[in-house]
Amino acid sequence: MRRHRSAPARTAALLLAACWIAACAASGPTWPTDDSLTIALESAPINLDPRIGTDQASARVCELVLSGLVRKDPNGNLLPDLAQRWEILDDGLRYRFHLTENIAFHDGEPLAAEDVAWTYQSLVDGTVTSAKRGAFQMVERVEAVDELVVDFVLSRPHGALLADLTSEQGVIRAGTTPQESNALLVGTGPFRFVRRTPETVTLEPNEGYRRGAPRLDRVVLREIPDSTVRALELRKGSVQLIVNGLTPDQVPSFRDDPAYRVVATPGSNYVYLGLNLDDPILAVREVRRAMAMAIDREQLVETLRRGLARVTETMMPEGHWAWDEELESIPYDVDGARRLLDEAGFPDPDGDGPEPRFTLTYKTSTNEESLLQAQIVQSMLAEAGIGIDIRSYEFATFYTDIKQGNFQLFSLTWTGVIDPHIYNLVLHSASIPPAGANRGRYRNPEFDRLIEAGSRLSDPVARKPFYVEAQRILADDLPYISLYHKVNVAVMAAELEGYRNYLSGELYSVAEMYWKR
Repeated sequence: MRRHRSAPARTAALLLAACWIAACAASGPTWPTDDSLTIALESAPINLDPRIGTDQASARVCELVLSGLVRKDPNGNLLPDLAQRWEILDDGLRYRFHLTENIAFHDGEPLAAEDVAWTYQSLVDGTVTSAKRGAFQMVERVEAVDELVVDFVLSRPHGALLADLTSEQGVIRAGTTPQESNALLVGTGPFRFVRRTPETVTLEPNEGYRRGAPRLDRVVLREIPDSTVRALELRKGSVQLIVNGLTPDQVPSFRDDPAYRVVATPGSNYVYLGLNLDDPILAVREVRRAMAMAIDREQLVETLRRGLARVTETMMPEGHWAWDEELESIPYDVDGARRLLDEAGFPDPDGDGPEPRFTLTYKTSTNEESLLQAQIVQSMLAEAGIGIDIRSYEFATFYTDIKQGNFQLFSLTWTGVIDPHIYNLVLHSASIPPAGANRGRYRNPEFDRLIEAGSRLSDPVARKPFYVEAQRILADDLPYISLYHKVNVAVMAAELEGYRNYLSGELYSVAEMYWKR
């Protein structure tokens, strides 16, 4: 449902919240006396089944409850997890994983190769309808060789397979339905699922975890949609950790307070504008180019993010092996944007008057920063004569519309960008929903060919030229308008130890956290 609030009411609410926060800051936080941790999330998980859930909150739960065949380190490198080792056979057409012995699910049942095979085969053969299926389109079958060996048989070599086998797409027990996983997620990770309410997910330590049981007795993931309320709860002490969930304006006050610790590191979370290329206006490439030219992204980063982001031309983060360091930047040029729109057949009907050339609907969630970004983009595009009608919804409603392609324009963040194979899932023509997450219906055969060729290779040096060329095609076609990569910012109680930022804000290090008392 769209929300409306008058300016006086909003101002009063902000002033009241500021007073509450100031009062909490004056009195100091009251931290838990037990070994529990409450983490604030912007939204509640939508679906806990790792094959179904594609939202960030669901991924955060899976990171703590499930294990994948491989795991990430803080720099995005892939390390053994459920698989102690693997080998590539048959000229790259078979990946054989040797499982670690004596691993059990949280209910005590032993993990076997059958569980791994069933989890991924249910995606591959369409038993479970999922947008994640596109990431496995080159997998013909997954089969258990014996109790501790599982094979992924490919239709063609696929060097990016490992990146899709982390805990976000972790292993569940054979035969588990999506409904069962969503109600009671059972995994082999450091924490076990205890209960779920509409606003919270409660976890407790897996005492039999193979790398040692977590030192926290309880972890609660709590939905707090409003960033002001998240800050207030952190000030009170009822929340003790927020990762990428505070506005840039809120961070400095915590950095200056000895009761808190702020960890800020470069990240790979990619913020973009998504466009529906089946829309008759947005199908015109010159319109998309004009929109990109009319958005002052440097100003957007400085005003919205207070410098806690880096403008980007591509989904690949700076320094990544596939990043195209020579990719030409799209300049901020409002006059050039106007000329492009004129040439594309969208003249300004009244010159410098208020009438727009056309109006697009921009869908967003009710998240405060997302709304502010929409308003800034709206103002910038207006300078080129493009009207923007902002419509905000609760996240679940908003996200359902995006997945169904019910939009003209939207903004979201792709998290977990560790391999350019993500392009196959989000922009390959074969990944148009429900087969994948190409929600804007982008189609370019040459782009498809390049990313398919790149995915067949395992050596990053050999793969890079294909992805460099693919990025240049995207920079020309603009199915997305790239905005920026966020800096990861975690704010927590100063007495908490063991936290480390991961590239996409993942919560893996919660398993290593403890209270210093």
